[in-house]
Amino acid sequence: MKKRVIGFTIIAAIVLAVVGGCKAKQGNDSAEKVSVNTIHAEYPEYDTAQDIVEASDLVFSGTVRTIDYQMLDVGSGMNQDDPEVYDESELLPYTLYTVDVEKVYKGNLETSEIIIKQLGGRFDNDEYMIENSSEIVEGKKYLFLTETYENTYPSLLNAAQSSYEMDNVQELRAAEEDTEITLPKILSLFEEDHTNE
Repeated sequence: MKKRVIGFTIIAAIVLAVVGGCKAKQGNDSAEKVSVNTIHAEYPEYDTAQDIVEASDLVFSGTVRTIDYQMLDVGSGMNQDDPEVYDESELLPYTLYTVDVEKVYKGNLETSEIIIKQLGGRFDNDEYMIENSSEIVEGKKYLFLTETYENTYPSLLNAAQSSYEMDNVQELRAAEEDTEITLPKILSLFEEDHTNE
């Protein structure tokens, strides 16, 4: 099992490498200036479906019901309204996805809904986007690979390899390439486990 690690200095990389660029986003009535900030963060990168499944402690499918944004303390995971948060410089933007859980493939989940987080989000006229992140859309069903934490929401393992839209699995299976991590390859790991029991 080979695991390519880009780095684990995520907090330092995020804090030091938020690159801002202003773009004008047009509204219907007036031009709204939105500051688009690209976040360069270092996450583990995985070579195979087996690697990413082994690295995650919660794998599940579900439909995204709502998408919200919060500034969270990177150390404690507390939100900006929490009285225990003292230093605003440690707050980072996060997108929170409320997911109606359909099936748990790995890990324990005792509720039918869960909130998971990903770095980045929209706050007033500032938009924070993590490089190479896959799009997650409200109302669609996905397979999520996450890591759980004691004092905060579970987090996607990385920006590009941790969420997979679950529509058209048969089409994806027909088009999959041997060198990539794909939804069918991840799901097949659980099918094999299930048939060997």
